[in-house]
Amino acid sequence: MLLVRGGVDFRWVPKTSVVFAVLLAIAGCSDVGTRGTAPLTLTLQSQDSPPDDPVFLEGVRVCELETTNCVLSDANGRAVLELPVDVLSWYTLDKEGYAPWLLPHVVPAEGAAGRVSLWTADRIAEEHASVSSPYPMRGTGTVGVVLYPGFPGVTFELVGATGSLFYVTEERAWSDDLKATTSRGAGGFTEVTPGEVQIGIGGTAEDCFFDHAAPGDAPNRVRIVVREGYFSAAGVSCPLPQ
Repeated sequence: MLLVRGGVDFRWVPKTSVVFAVLLAIAGCSDVGTRGTAPLTLTLQSQDSPPDDPVFLEGVRVCELETTNCVLSDANGRAVLELPVDVLSWYTLDKEGYAPWLLPHVVPAEGAAGRVSLWTADRIAEEHASVSSPYPMRGTGTVGVVLYPGFPGVTFELVGATGSLFYVTEERAWSDDLKATTSRGAGGFTEVTPGEVQIGIGGTAEDCFFDHAAPGDAPNRVRIVVREGYFSAAGVSCPLPQ
């Protein structure tokens, strides 16, 4: 979903491109456009809306992580955030009543665009409850990994940190009973301590590369930033098993 080239709703919709939009800057945002930046254009909608009749979200606060570089989405759910060119950046998405997201993207000089579907707080609370994890998250965060393309038999291992493992079922629900991915090619960890963590990708996955995340310190490892109370997601491209 990913993260921006596809809907980031952790239901793992295919990657899609979207049209560009207008910029709504928040008063007080600083140093935009002075560091060699390019626009990341987002279309923000509710995950609960029908695919053919999306409910666009106004007033989503989009911020480059740990900066005052922030924008608000307009009535059409559109926001444009200037990010450093050709550098992996993380940005947050916050709106009352919806789960907060922490997402990565590398923006090329010509800019990038994508669609993000936000889960309601009630919906993500239900998913956490299904794997016996508390929500809202207190002192921890949740991380998710999605494979492009999705395929079964892939395992995820949290390296140098602790957390509770889950995979996404064929019915698109979280489960802590599975031992590897289904054809959805997705899973993650709840109750992860904030900071930078690595996730090892194994099982049927080989020679993966990280188009919406940073490579770890070993092959088939991805680095993800975890923030208290947020859902962090990363996208990994892996060739289909022969």
